[in-house]
Amino acid sequence: MINLLPEGAALWIGRQLGNGMYFLDPEHREVAIQNLHIAFGHVKTEEQIRSIAKKSFQNLGMTAVEFLRIPKMTVENFKEKVAPEGMESFLKKVVEREKGILVLLSHLGNWEMMGLMSKVLGEPVVVLARPVKKNRWLDGFVFEVRKAAGLEVIPSEKAGKKVIRALSQNRIVGILIDQRAKRSEGVWVDFFGRKAPTTPALAVLAMRTGVPVLPVFMIRNEHGRHHLLVKEFLQLVDTGDIKKDVETNTQIINDTLESVIRQYPDQWFWVHRRWERKKRPHHPRRLPKAEE
Repeated sequence: MINLLPEGAALWIGRQLGNGMYFLDPEHREVAIQNLHIAFGHVKTEEQIRSIAKKSFQNLGMTAVEFLRIPKMTVENFKEKVAPEGMESFLKKVVEREKGILVLLSHLGNWEMMGLMSKVLGEPVVVLARPVKKNRWLDGFVFEVRKAAGLEVIPSEKAGKKVIRALSQNRIVGILIDQRAKRSEGVWVDFFGRKAPTTPALAVLAMRTGVPVLPVFMIRNEHGRHHLLVKEFLQLVDTGDIKKDVETNTQIINDTLESVIRQYPDQWFWVHRRWERKKRPHHPRRLPKAEE
């Protein structure tokens, strides 16, 4: 049904879907508001924070609708929706590359639509993605849509060797690194002024392979249009102190993400517990009965 509707009507449904999620899903609404208080509580009012949270839900609703339309989208459709200067900048950097490229991605704007750049490039882009373990059907559906966009999806768990092989073949590898990492695996670096467990995977891969890191974001504009925001290659450090360099470079990556999110706060994925896990309910330990 979504694919049969005109684009404007489909996006309207997406916004209403987002509004419904905002009002009917109090748990994720409160997570978004709590996260926004961490990030902007000292500079924005409560009204502004709730407005950003609501708009971020609307963005998620529109992104979901657009995701369903990806398999039917041609390269021509994609070029009509995305401002040309962003694509030209990205294509220029790709064509001139002497080795592979690590693309720094984020759950910002419509990150899924960037997958169609594979068709524009004429080569499959490799992306790391967490599988949807709680719903195998949904995981398979998402995989097929991403495949239809031209992506080669690698599960993020134990993906190191496959990614290094792809980079050695001068391929483009995209990594989403803005979700909370496991405490045992993450590096604790600043994100909006608070320490957050962050995956060091992108920094480690860049340091190990010498491949440059290019931040790229798909920003939503008005009337169903998008802008591919392509930043300059990151200037990572290499002092010889591997542990310290991983931490420093991961901080550089987080700073880059934060700067773009600050520009477009209503387009980021605030519903994710970025800083800490959900607190488990506390059940007092039952004391043994006294011996009679």
